[in-house]
This record gives sequence, structure tokens and C-alpha cells, in this order.
Amino acid sequence: MRPRGPQRKSRMRPFWFRLLPVLLALLVTCDAPAHARVLPRVALEALLALGPRHVRTVSWASTLAPIEVSNPSTRASARISFYDPAGDIDEAARKEFERVASREPTPHRLNLRVEQLVFKAAQHFGARSVAIVSGWRARGGRHATGEAIDFRLSGVYAPQVAAYLRGLPRVGVGIYTHPDTQFVHIDVREPSYAWIDGSPPGVHGWERRLWVPHSDKRDAGYEPEMDLPE
Repeated sequence: MRPRGPQRKSRMRPFWFRLLPVLLALLVTCDAPAHARVLPRVALEALLALGPRHVRTVSWASTLAPIEVSNPSTRASARISFYDPAGDIDEAARKEFERVASREPTPHRLNLRVEQLVFKAAQHFGARSVAIVSGWRARGGRHATGEAIDFRLSGVYAPQVAAYLRGLPRVGVGIYTHPDTQFVHIDVREPSYAWIDGSPPGVHGWERRLWVPHSDKRDAGYEPEMDLPE
């Protein structure tokens, strides 16, 4: 039977023992000429490795399920993973999303952040599919600039989706409640704004603003990382 005592001691080295190579390197450089007092590369890397890391891990991206995106008007659809395994925007997937969202032969570019928020909502509710009611359209306010998307999430009531989106910073959120509509509008803006509209399709003027508490505080604390899936 092999003794366990020495092995256990070697594994239980105190924190100062891990710093010993770095401290010795520092002592050596103290006696060196002024022009040569540079922390050796190995010692510097060891010191940095011991410090805290604040870089966001990207393992979250590899766990995201692809989303089935469809357009009821054109019947176009695609299975899309908006982020690559490294956590970056997949540009090919983004173009595919814009193709499906478009009613035009040539897709219009959409605002990246508004696209992210659609996928953020889908991932939050675990929705398997997203139906794009309207993306870019001429004479459509923020739709005309590519900063707005109307959509539905499969298996999730529109009021639930709207309530979640109203809790995000720097957004415009509209909930359309008529039985023939039942979709959510999301756009990017500052300051945030929310409304409800029960008008039937093709009718305007029923819009009513919704008060959202603490929206100004959320807007002031906005960080781009908040647009990523949770």
C-alpha cells in the first residue's frame, strides 16, 4: 500500500507557497540594474493567473437551443442559432434571420440589438419558435429604420412576453391585444416607452400608454451585456 501522507501534504500547499516563484523573481530583479528590472515573463504570467478573472465565460452560448423562425406572410422559415459557440454573433445566422423576417425580395438590414432582444425573449421563455409578424416596412416608424420587430412566441401569451420586455432597459414595447392580432412590438429607443393597443388590423388610434415603474433607472444602468440571453 502506497503511503498517502506525503501526497496529501503536496496537494495542500498554502496560498503563499504558490506565490513563492513570483516573490523570488521580484527579489532577483531588485538587485539588477535599473534598465534590466523587468519582471520575467514566466513570473508575470504566473502572477496574472493567480488573480481574479472578470472575463465573461462563453459556455452559456453552447447551451442555447436553436430557434425555429418563421414568417406567416411569406411562409419562409429557418432554424437559427443566433450565437456561435464562442458567444459571438453568427453573421450567417443573422442574415438568415433577416431573410425570413423580410417581406421584400431583398432583405433589409435590421438593428442588431432589436434582433438580440427577440432571441433573448425566446430563450427566456424556452420558446421553440418565433413568428415574425413584421420586420422592416416602409412608413412604419421605427420599422422603417430597422429598429423594430413585431413577433409572437410559440406557447407564450403575448401579455407575458410584453411584461418581460418592459423590464429591459432602453426599449419600446407595445402589446396588441385584439383577437386578430395578439402580438408584441419591440424596438430600441431611449428613453423607454410602453403601450397597449386593442385595435383590429388596419385600424389606428386605440393606443394607450402604459406606465412602467423605474424605467428611467434601468435606462441609466444599461450595459450591452444585458442584451445577451440569460
